Amino acid sequence: MRIKMHRCSKIDPTACSRFAGIVASIAMLLMVVVTGCAKTRGPELVVNSHVEYNKAVSQVLKEELLLNIVRRRYLEAPQFLNVSSISTNLSTTTSLAVGSSIVDIGDGNTLSSSVDGSLSFSDSPTVTITPRQGEDIAKQLHEPLRVSTIADLISAGYDVNSTFDMLAEGVNNLRGPNLRYDRFRPGSPEWREMIDLLEELHRSGDVIIHRFRWNDPYNDYAYPAEEISPQMWITTLSTGERRWKSYDGGKTFYFTTHEMAPAVWLDPEVRESPEGVRLIELLNIQSDVQKRIWLMEPARVASGQDLEDRPDDPRPTLKVRMRSLYDVLNFYSYGVQVPAEDEAEGRATDLRSFREAVERGEVQDYSTNIAIRFSRTPPGSAFHQVRYRGLWFYIDDRDLESKAGFNALYDVWQLSVKAPESSSEPVTTIQVN
Repeated sequence: MRIKMHRCSKIDPTACSRFAGIVASIAMLLMVVVTGCAKTRGPELVVNSHVEYNKAVSQVLKEELLLNIVRRRYLEAPQFLNVSSISTNLSTTTSLAVGSSIVDIGDGNTLSSSVDGSLSFSDSPTVTITPRQGEDIAKQLHEPLRVSTIADLISAGYDVNSTFDMLAEGVNNLRGPNLRYDRFRPGSPEWREMIDLLEELHRSGDVIIHRFRWNDPYNDYAYPAEEISPQMWITTLSTGERRWKSYDGGKTFYFTTHEMAPAVWLDPEVRESPEGVRLIELLNIQSDVQKRIWLMEPARVASGQDLEDRPDDPRPTLKVRMRSLYDVLNFYSYGVQVPAEDEAEGRATDLRSFREAVERGEVQDYSTNIAIRFSRTPPGSAFHQVRYRGLWFYIDDRDLESKAGFNALYDVWQLSVKAPESSSEPVTTIQVN
């Protein structure tokens, strides 16, 4: 800014001094205003940048996940990157110039003064991205998922039928679908009947699949109530993680843990209905289980009992054989639509055996859970999109079922994959002033 010229009739030292003081005061006021603007820039930057960085990181992770689903359709290995840190430096530059002069123009004098100032900001972000490779990511891609993932997804509102097909290879003696890239093998007929029954009873509220507060006995020994002293009760409760639990009305007690565990609850009255009896028969579980729920536990063997010396009688728990995250990516790749010539020429995996199983009614059509379409031009309405092999692969923003299916996979990814041990979760550092 600049103060315009001020004309005096004569050179008056006192007036000039007074005028110079006014100029100095204005300059100081402008400096305060400029400095104040710089100091208050920090909160504004946080407000403007936090959400934008959040959206950017979320978009990149989801597009990367979509890309890896498409890669599996073309039988390419997945690759993931990790955004380990985001650092942005804010620098503020200010300048202020004050000047005055007296110019003799002949019959009078002119006092000229000026004040010039400028304020500028610069934002220099640095994003650190590292590839996930080696044992760090391979183990997490190939090891079985946690059984609790099933309960977490279903309790979050995802479909029971699709969740079991996506995450479980089998439950107790039931065998689920095999998702080989070159040959699809449907599960046993009883598998399809079992998850259809579970879905029906879950919709009616007669089945709950969730995490329950659970008391797991350390061993099979039941302490008579009279043998448990007050001191034993107090000591156990003080740990916060242990409890004395009775299953016979207080006659005997088990020393147990006290934790949340995934389980299936079936309404006691429904257990006597034709649907409940059939579900219990299919799952090969005890109908009068003492603890009223069936724990979901990881299975240690492919079929039959975990211990070979036990007869194949009804079990007290549900032994679940979980898929790996790699298997789940293969599951979703069945919903990727590709040009006919890519499949005919063997560039993309052959899904004929899967389509034949769908036509026979042996398995549901996974492409209805998540349809990933392709386009040769940028799609006009995409929930997420990614460019690959000269094509655009995308999920239509109007396809709610596919959007929900993709979100389910994203939740599985978030529940299953940890950041590298050498780095923490993404950190945003904003340096102000």
